Amino acid sequence: MHAHPKRFKLALEFDGGRYSGWQKQDDAKSIQGSLLKAAAELFEAEADVQGSGRTDTGVHGLRFAAHLEAYTELSPKEIGARLNELLPKDIAILECKRAGARFHARHNCIGRSYLYQIAKRKMALGRNFVWQIPEPLHAGVMQEAATALVGMHDFTSFTDRQAIKKKSPLVMVHQAQIAETDDLILFRIVGSHFLWKMVRRIVGVLAEVGKGQLTVAEVTHFLETPVVLKEYTAPSQGLFFERAFYDQEELDTFLASEPLQPAFF
Repeated sequence: MHAHPKRFKLALEFDGGRYSGWQKQDDAKSIQGSLLKAAAELFEAEADVQGSGRTDTGVHGLRFAAHLEAYTELSPKEIGARLNELLPKDIAILECKRAGARFHARHNCIGRSYLYQIAKRKMALGRNFVWQIPEPLHAGVMQEAATALVGMHDFTSFTDRQAIKKKSPLVMVHQAQIAETDDLILFRIVGSHFLWKMVRRIVGVLAEVGKGQLTVAEVTHFLETPVVLKEYTAPSQGLFFERAFYDQEELDTFLASEPLQPAFF
């Protein structure tokens, strides 16, 4: 046995459709559980895998960050390739890099970015990666409402009450943007962290704004006065964990220059 385990930073892509989110669970399929299983097989020993945060059931990953700790002499490139052979078809390692012994995917993460895709038409091919809304949506008003979310706010209205019993409802939102293609309305939100169901509830509210059912003033009111918005939760299949940020420069560069574009179609 080697004296010390080594740490590696992983970037993952996954289709969350078959999984109950990132977090390992005894009675359900999870992304973390699948990685732990593959790692145990590869290293023939207990290995630890930690993610940059939890994702809800059915949410996808474009470049989800995690770390792996294991006793091994394999190179990062070999680890990535071997894990990919062992992992199911809907989870892929995009990158495996050596990390410092103290690196922690969640504790060291200073920001996260999510992408949501709304389809303006019925989709046969992309149907598992969008929320189809047949009514016309006004993207300009949706952007106006999204802008109201930027800054430090109390997002109690946008999560479930039990989720904030142990956790502050204050979240710093760096960016909230809407973009439109012929077939899609895209929404990106970048923040310090996100509360349970928060992004999906924001999208649900923005869709109502787009339909003319809610006003920008009402969205501002939801931030100032906690209300229960359960009925506005967008489905998880349109949501992608986009990126995790580990230093300010990386985050600033992303905010300044990363184009908002569809996930992969």
